[in-house]
Amino acid sequence: MNEKEKKVKKQLINLLILILSLFLMWGCFSPPRSEEVYKIAVVAPQSGPYLYLGESIINGAELAVEEANASGGIDRKKIVLIKEDDGGLVGEGAFFAYRLTRTEMVLGVIGHLNSDISIPASEFYARAMIPEISPGSTSPYFTERIATMGYVFRTIGRDDTQGKLLADYVIKHGLIRVAILYNDRAYGKLLAGEFAKSLKNTVNSRIKPQIVFYNMIEVGKKDYGALISQLSSYKPDVVFLAGEQDDAGNLVKDFPRYGLGMTRFIGGDGIDNEEFIKIGGKNTEGAVVISPSPITDKSFIDKYVDRFKKVPLGYAANSYDATNILIAAIRKVKVQDGEKIAREVASTMNFKGVSGLISFNENGDLTSPGFVLSKVENGKFKVIANEK
Repeated sequence: MNEKEKKVKKQLINLLILILSLFLMWGCFSPPRSEEVYKIAVVAPQSGPYLYLGESIINGAELAVEEANASGGIDRKKIVLIKEDDGGLVGEGAFFAYRLTRTEMVLGVIGHLNSDISIPASEFYARAMIPEISPGSTSPYFTERIATMGYVFRTIGRDDTQGKLLADYVIKHGLIRVAILYNDRAYGKLLAGEFAKSLKNTVNSRIKPQIVFYNMIEVGKKDYGALISQLSSYKPDVVFLAGEQDDAGNLVKDFPRYGLGMTRFIGGDGIDNEEFIKIGGKNTEGAVVISPSPITDKSFIDKYVDRFKKVPLGYAANSYDATNILIAAIRKVKVQDGEKIAREVASTMNFKGVSGLISFNENGDLTSPGFVLSKVENGKFKVIANEK
């Protein structure tokens, strides 16, 4: 076992110890819920490499709660939104999940962003019998566990849907030589795997893509020259990245320097952020990424800009819809009972969100995919029409 593997093993052991310790403390302290207010929480990165995506989740939830309180709250009682920063760290996510369910006694949680945080955190929420609605966790495994079923939901599509959409794009455009890059998070590994699987399972097509390069990238670097130099020797027609906007921008900005100026770039929903274009500059032109469903209620854009002085990007609309679904469930139940609220969330059917009608299936997934393809044109993301 090398030093890196030892380090990873030690981190996993420490995380398991933390989670076990919190579970052992479970019955030690259980304060009653306040009957004067309705407490819910939003947990997402407010610092670290996922700041921009996390901020969109926080803002969407905050706007929904402010509007609900302005219209009388729930039964004339105020909704209190607790905002926590998990920093995109698994240990922090587990800690906040414990605190929110045992100290704060919230009725539901909006979050988390990262799948590898949502998955262990949801064990706490399910044990406390309260719903978790994630606007950004895309791992299929998040909603497929029997132990948490009925308590986990999401207002975004899944990695297998993303992988199929991008594989179809590659085939449609006749791109044969495919390079796959991914970050070392659960998101990167799973999405890269789903994309590769969709390419290999291609049927009824004369185009048979070949995966010529498959490699992990180091997160947070400003210069990926060594990797791009190695990659260029494989002469890919297209480079796919399962990662986030900063790494994608720093990767693409140096493509021409290493002979990849004509190579296409595609990526997952973590890249759908203006920072990608800002960092990568003109070399991002033509890049295609997965985006959440377009906002259909334009009044939401106006309200968001008025409140936060910026347009809603990332998962802002998904978070706004998730929060409103949770609030609607609490209003209908009319009691501070997490289990009843979770059942009401589970029954969500044709909820009118700002990104369209929302319904959950038996797993807590959207009944419609919740993804589109966006292309960078003239320095802006633009939804591609008629793409499949």
